[in-house]
Amino acid sequence: MPRQREWTKRDVDLLYELYKVREMTKQQILQSYFDGNERYGSKRLYVLRGEGLVTSEIHGGNGQGGKRVRTAYYRLTARGLELLRKKGVVEESKYRARDLELTVQQRQYIIDANELHIRLPEVVYMDSRVIKRKYKLNRGNLTVGGFSNEHGDYMIFILNADAKETTLRKILMEIKAKKYVSGYLVYYKSSSVKRAFETLCHEQALVTGGVPLYMLPFDTWGIEITRWYILSTNAFLNLQELLSSYGTLTRVKEGSNKHGFLYGMRREDGLLTPYVIEVITGDVLILKRCLRNYNVEAYQREGRRVLLFCYEDEVQRYRDELLSVTYVDVIGVPKLVMESSLEGRDAIT
Repeated sequence: MPRQREWTKRDVDLLYELYKVREMTKQQILQSYFDGNERYGSKRLYVLRGEGLVTSEIHGGNGQGGKRVRTAYYRLTARGLELLRKKGVVEESKYRARDLELTVQQRQYIIDANELHIRLPEVVYMDSRVIKRKYKLNRGNLTVGGFSNEHGDYMIFILNADAKETTLRKILMEIKAKKYVSGYLVYYKSSSVKRAFETLCHEQALVTGGVPLYMLPFDTWGIEITRWYILSTNAFLNLQELLSSYGTLTRVKEGSNKHGFLYGMRREDGLLTPYVIEVITGDVLILKRCLRNYNVEAYQREGRRVLLFCYEDEVQRYRDELLSVTYVDVIGVPKLVMESSLEGRDAIT
């Protein structure tokens, strides 16, 4: 009688991950479960595939610079799903192994969402099926997943570099639909699609009821900003430290936050504390929302100036845009300062 193979906790965890996220690339699996050790990871995947617990297929996709690359994609089989049930990891459910298969259109979005999940392992992640079920969304909704922290849920959308205007409009409509989430994370793959989406937001006068909409590049920079300045339990303290050379960042008390400002900057000279708007974390709605509420009349009543923190290379654009708003001071934060901050945090962890 052949010896029954023993499966390690890592094997079972990997199978369960494939159950949850449906598909992963070989590189994502190696990075997440084998610390990038390609030789050992490939050997283990060979065993799992040989035992019929996973299957793999080669598909073409867009790599860096828009180049077409061929990548191995892994998913769970019926036998792998049965093993998870025997181990008590999953209960009998409506999901069958074939339900985990992806269409060509779904694949890129799911793999991209998995990349965010893998790069931010400390944050609770919901795949698209889970978040759609939670918020009673249609299956055709374009959200690719969500993150969750102590403040609530953040719905994720990804804008491909060549996204059509109809797709952007559909995403905008989905964001407009009232949902009790704490934020939207919109990752873009090109500057042109970012501009196109921002233009639509402006043309349609997008209002989210104070819920932030973060637009971030789908790269290491955007992911690290998400980690440290949006989803971290210490996000405010991290931002406070980043801006410490300009003064002491303070939170605006919730009860007195009638204009929508989140922060102020404490002064040492006894003068009125200015309000603070920061757009370096990618919130594309907060500036217009705050200045719509805190107009000239409100400024004349309160006398508090507004400090707008943006990246150094955006200063002139904001100054031109706010030429008639004389009570706003635009301050540029060098990207090198942000880079140093992010590198320092990575060195600590």
